[in-house]
Amino acid sequence: MKYTLYLLFICIVSLLGCQKIEDVEKPDKLLNKSEMKGLIYDMVLLDASYGINEKKFKDMSLDMLEFISTKYQLDSTQIKLNIEYYNINFDDNLEIYEAVKDSLERLDRLYIDRAKEIDSLKKLKRIKKDSIAKLDTLSPKKILKVLSKT
Repeated sequence: MKYTLYLLFICIVSLLGCQKIEDVEKPDKLLNKSEMKGLIYDMVLLDASYGINEKKFKDMSLDMLEFISTKYQLDSTQIKLNIEYYNINFDDNLEIYEAVKDSLERLDRLYIDRAKEIDSLKKLKRIKKDSIAKLDTLSPKKILKVLSKT
């Protein structure tokens, strides 16, 4: 019984391992690596934006596929063929996705820095408001000292 199971397992693995991988033809309108990076980058940003605020997308009547098709002047079939072509060419695909990842990380750092800047400005405004409220409780000498600093 054990022998039969092992033989069956080996046969199944052998059959699955013998799959034929077909080459994908080069699309008529092949995007270069830079354009493909831009397309993937736009798709990721649009998908993330849609995931964050789906209602706003619906209110704006924004269709992701239509936006990408218009921007890159491709129909959905050409987009699919370009993605399939680069998926088969592993090294090119890896290079494209690494570039997209780097761009997204740069954008993330930019937004984090911007958020820190906004938070620090809010904190300064809050401190200034607090100091104005405290002027009522200070002696006239301290009021002059505080006013001379600003």
